Amino acid sequence: MKLFLIFMLYLNSGPVGCFDVIGYPGGNVIIYFSHNKYGEFDKYFCRKPLNECAFIKSNQERNAWSHKDRLSLYDSPGGLIVIYRNLSLQDAGSYQCGETGVWNQTVNLKVNTDPCCSGSNTVSGYLGETVTISCSYPEEFERNIKMFYKVDGQDFTEVMRTIKSQSGRFSISDDGSSKVLSVRIRDVREDDGGVYFCGVGSVEESISYNSLYRETVLQVTAKTSPKSKAAPPAGWGSTLKPTAETYRTTSAAPTTVKSGEHFSSSVIIIILCVCVALLLMGGSALIFYKRRCTKTQDSTFINNQSGSVYTFSRVLGTLGGELHYALKVTRHSQTGELGWPRFSLDFRSLNA
Repeated sequence: MKLFLIFMLYLNSGPVGCFDVIGYPGGNVIIYFSHNKYGEFDKYFCRKPLNECAFIKSNQERNAWSHKDRLSLYDSPGGLIVIYRNLSLQDAGSYQCGETGVWNQTVNLKVNTDPCCSGSNTVSGYLGETVTISCSYPEEFERNIKMFYKVDGQDFTEVMRTIKSQSGRFSISDDGSSKVLSVRIRDVREDDGGVYFCGVGSVEESISYNSLYRETVLQVTAKTSPKSKAAPPAGWGSTLKPTAETYRTTSAAPTTVKSGEHFSSSVIIIILCVCVALLLMGGSALIFYKRRCTKTQDSTFINNQSGSVYTFSRVLGTLGGELHYALKVTRHSQTGELGWPRFSLDFRSLNA
């Protein structure tokens, strides 16, 4: 019964025209049908041989979408709009659109494969910054109008087209030499994120279409500033990791002072030991000499003049100065006996 009804639609629709519509795998086509007899009857979009159709009934609310799988129909006062989503190579073929018993149009849908128009792309942007979305287009559409769409549920919202290069924060440019369409978005906002399609358009008298291709996902994120590390407490770094300067100021100086003190103490002890040894040696020698002189008549000391003083002196060089020591012996003028020796010690610094 359904096939018979569709067959009757063809018989009562008058002359049929043919128009090529070009789409790309993974893309979408938006087809606009208009007719001078566009009226209030049922509208349809069917694939030949009449086994796949979408309808808009005459009693259906105007300015509303009718969805069936990947097909959507919209009955507007100016004509019928058909959206065919997510095309594949198997979707290529002949389709007919029209109004029951009034008019019909035949379209030949071509699904072409082109490296520039397949696949998807992801673009990331930060809030408040500028992002650019670019996509190439086929050479056959070099002179056609280019547009930029955003996906809104099952619908597509046109953002702008090359007829106007600037629209608010959006700007569009078409580089014909490289066949690249570029869209810039300034001061990116959170609601700018989403799925976009580049598009090319073709316009005829009763049929026009936009072929949307190259899906681009725009991801908008807030720009995070790197966390600053808190400065360590004063002296913390020098405690854990001493520097060379720390060693020079805290270790080298005390070591030098202690070494000097140790050196001075050693010198003084050595000098005192030498003096004591010399004193003992000199005293022992004089005592021995005195006893010898008292037993001998021809003693040199007795024959000397009275009041004579016998002196023995020596200079000993030391580190940092000279050590002068002397033994002095006096002979008694009446008895001729030698008195007890007198020892003198004098240290003279070379820096004095």
